Amino acid sequence: MKPTPAIPLPAAPVAAAPVIEPAPVAAPAATDTLPAEAPERKEPIMNETLTANAENLTQKAQDGARTMFTQASEQTRSAMEKTKKAAEEMAEFGKGNLEALVESSRIAAQGFEAMGKDAAAFFRSRYDSTAEVVKSMAAVKSPTELMQLQADFFRGAFDAMVAEASRTTEVSMKLAGDIAKPIQNRVALAADKVKVAA
Repeated sequence: MKPTPAIPLPAAPVAAAPVIEPAPVAAPAATDTLPAEAPERKEPIMNETLTANAENLTQKAQDGARTMFTQASEQTRSAMEKTKKAAEEMAEFGKGNLEALVESSRIAAQGFEAMGKDAAAFFRSRYDSTAEVVKSMAAVKSPTELMQLQADFFRGAFDAMVAEASRTTEVSMKLAGDIAKPIQNRVALAADKVKVAA
């Protein structure tokens, strides 16, 4: 048997899509006010927050650095002024020390000069005394008189030497005190300054 050819079936009618017309837009009411704008967002977005925080931190860092440098500058200036004042005081103190040393040297020079004059006067008087004794020895008539003359001479020379040594020691001690006095005053002043500084 022979196959029967397929009969095409009529296509089903396709329904047309309904046409939707847009809804009529109502005309805005005629008023004097403008339409309301969209409300602002009350929360900033993340980028704005980060930017604001970074600017805030930068400003704080700049303020902190400015304050730190200002304080450091003031402390440095204060330290420099104190150092300058200390250097001036030290120079003034050194000048005073030098003046005390000069004064002490002047006193020593005057004292040694006076001691030299006294020694010269002593030796001149001893020379004159010796010369008189030698003249007296030439006029001696007996050995007993010569021995007596020599004994008196040596006793007088010894007494004069002891008296001169005692006087020289006394003058030397006084002179040493006078020489040391200006330096002692400076040492006392230095001790007072150390007490004040401590």
